[in-house]
Amino acid sequence: MLTWILISLTLLMAPEGDSKQLAQKGYNEFREVLSGDEAKLPEAIRYLEQAKTTDETYVPNLYNLARAYFFEGITFNKDESIRKAEKTFARLLELDPKRTDALAFHGTILALSSRGEDMQLFMKGAQELKTASQKTPDDITVRILQAVVSQQVPPQALPFIGLNDPVKNVQVVGAVFDSFSSEFAPHASVVMNAFIGETLMQQGEKDKARASFEMALKSPQPVENGALAARKVLDDAIRSRMGGDGKSIFAYPAFNGCHSCHLAQPDKLLPR
Repeated sequence: MLTWILISLTLLMAPEGDSKQLAQKGYNEFREVLSGDEAKLPEAIRYLEQAKTTDETYVPNLYNLARAYFFEGITFNKDESIRKAEKTFARLLELDPKRTDALAFHGTILALSSRGEDMQLFMKGAQELKTASQKTPDDITVRILQAVVSQQVPPQALPFIGLNDPVKNVQVVGAVFDSFSSEFAPHASVVMNAFIGETLMQQGEKDKARASFEMALKSPQPVENGALAARKVLDDAIRSRMGGDGKSIFAYPAFNGCHSCHLAQPDKLLPR
C-alpha cells in the first residue's frame, strides 16, 4: 500500500556540489525503481548513502534515503532496511522537527515494528502518527501512512493513530488524486480507488467495494506504452478481486509496494 506514499516526493533542486550531485543521481535512480525497475534499488541507495557521507545534514537526501530503505524493507521483507529507515528518519527529525511527513513515516515504522506484541513501541509510533495528523491534517503522505497502518491493526486501535474512519481517510486521498494527472504517477486515481474498494471489502461493504473497483477501472488510461502495460496489470488484479478470488488487492505484486501509482516497467518487477 505504501505507496503511496511516494506521490508526495518533491523533486530535488539542481545539483550543487558533490553531495547534491550524488543526491540527485540517487533520486533519479530511485524514480526508476518506483517505475518498476527494482534491480536499480541497490545503486539508488549507494548514491544516496554516498551523498549522506558527503553531507550528513542535507535533509532532502535523508528523506529520499530513508524512503529507499523503507521501500526495500517493506517490498522485500528486510528488517535491517527497516531499521536503517527508522534511524535515518530519526536523524532527519533532529535536523528538521517540523517535517510531519517524516514524523509520520517514523511513527509508521515503530507501529508496524511492534508486530502487535510490543505495546510500548506501538503506542510511541501511534502517537507520532496522530501528532503528524493533528499538525497537518491535509498532508496526503500522512493520510496514506495512516491508511497503511490501519491495514495492520484491529479497529479498536485506530483512534490511537488519529484515524476514526479509515474509509473516509482513503476517500479524501482518492479525491485529491482524482483531481490531477501526473506523468510520474499515471495510476494515482486507479490505485486509490482500488484501495478504497479493498478497505470497503474488508469492512464487509461488498456493493460499495464493487462500485469503487468499477470507478478504478473507469479511470482514464495513460498514453505512454510502459504505463499502459502497467495499467493492464493493475486492472487485471482489480478484476480478479472483483471476481471473488479471495485475495486482497495488496497480495498482487503490482499493488504490493511503493510503486503502484508510478508503475511503467511492470516486466522489471523482481520476484517477491
